Amino acid sequence: MGIYETSNDKAFADAFTWINKGNTHVENGMYAEAIQCYDKALEINPAMADLWNNKGLALSRIASYEEAVTCYDKAMELKPDDEEVIYNKGIALAKSGRRAEAIACYDKILEKNPLDAGAWCIKGDILFESGNFEDALCAYDRSIEINPKDETIWNNRGLTLVKLDRLPEAIGSYDKALEINPAVEKIWSNKGLAIAKMGQKGGQIDLQKVASSMYKEEKAAVQAYETIGPDQIAASEPFEALPESLIEVNINKEEITKHEIDDGSRDYLVKGNSLFLKRKYEQAIDYFDISIRIDPLNSIAWNNKGLALARSGKIDEALICYEKALEITPGDYVFLINKGNILYKKGNPRDAFKAFQLSFELNPESNNAIKGMELCLKSIKKSIKKQK
Repeated sequence: MGIYETSNDKAFADAFTWINKGNTHVENGMYAEAIQCYDKALEINPAMADLWNNKGLALSRIASYEEAVTCYDKAMELKPDDEEVIYNKGIALAKSGRRAEAIACYDKILEKNPLDAGAWCIKGDILFESGNFEDALCAYDRSIEINPKDETIWNNRGLTLVKLDRLPEAIGSYDKALEINPAVEKIWSNKGLAIAKMGQKGGQIDLQKVASSMYKEEKAAVQAYETIGPDQIAASEPFEALPESLIEVNINKEEITKHEIDDGSRDYLVKGNSLFLKRKYEQAIDYFDISIRIDPLNSIAWNNKGLALARSGKIDEALICYEKALEITPGDYVFLINKGNILYKKGNPRDAFKAFQLSFELNPESNNAIKGMELCLKSIKKSIKKQK
C-alpha cells in the first residue's frame, strides 16, 4: 500500500477524529496525550505534512527537540518548501544546540525571500546565543532595514551592542525601541543597565536600582522580553490562541468555549498567529480578516488582529478591534488589558485606567492590570501638576 492510500472514507474520518482530539489536548497543555493522538492519525495516513508539523510542535513543547526535528523532516519530505515547517525546524535545531543547522534553515528562507524581516531577526537571535555578536548585529540591521517599526528587534540590537561594548550605540538602539513602544518596562531596564555600565568607574553600582529609577512615569503596564528566543517563537501550535509576549493572552479553556469557533475560522486564526510570530504583521492581519469573515463572533481573531495592527503602528484600528472583541466577550480581562494599553499609547490615561480597573475586577491576580492602574494614576497626577 502506498503512503497516499487509505482503505476508505471512514479511515480519513477516523484520522481527523484523532487529529481533533490531539488539537484539544494541545489547547489544554496536554502535549504527551496530543502526540499519542497524532500518532494514531499518522498510522492511518502518514502523508499529512501539516500533521507531522503539529506533532513536531507538540514534541517541542515537552523539550523533545530531536524528535521534533525528525517530524519536521518528515513534513519537508512531503512539502519541501513549506516556510512554516522550515521556521519550526530551525527553532528545534537551535534549542537542541545544533545552531549551525538552525541558521542554515533561515538562510534557506532568506535565499528565497531576502526581505523576510522575521527570518533575519531569528537568525540574529541564534547568532547572539552562539556568541557571534558581530554577525548577529548584521542580521538585526538587515531586519530593521525591512521592518523598522518592531521595538523587539531594536531592543535585541541594543543587547548585542552592549555585548560588543558599544554602549552609546546600544543606548541609541534602546531609544529607538522606546520611541516605537514606551510601554515596555524591560527596554527601560536594559537602557538603564547600559547607562550604568557606561558610567561605571570601577566602584560597585546597583544596576537594577539605576534601571528602576529611570522615567518611572513612563513605565508601562506590561512586561516584555530581553531577547526573542526559539522557545518564544515556537508557540505557533495548532488551534491555540496567540501567545503575544507583551500582554497576557493565555486564553484558558473556559474562555475559548464561550463561543464555539468555526473550524475554518480557527484554521485561519492559527495561520495568522504563526505569521504574527514571524513578525509578518500585514500578512497576519489578512489571515485574521479571513478568520473573522468566516466567523464574525471569533473574539480571539478580533483581539489578535488588534495586536497585529498595534505592532504595525495602526493604533486607532487596533482599538476598534479590541472594542469589537469586548463587544463579543465583554468579560475577558485580557482584552481589557489590551484596550487599556492602546488607550495609554493614545495619550488617554483616564480611559485606559477604566479599562485596567475593569480587568482587575475580573481578575484581581492580574499584575498587568495592577501595573496599568498605577501607571495611569501617575500619568494623571503628572498632568494635573502641569496644569497648576
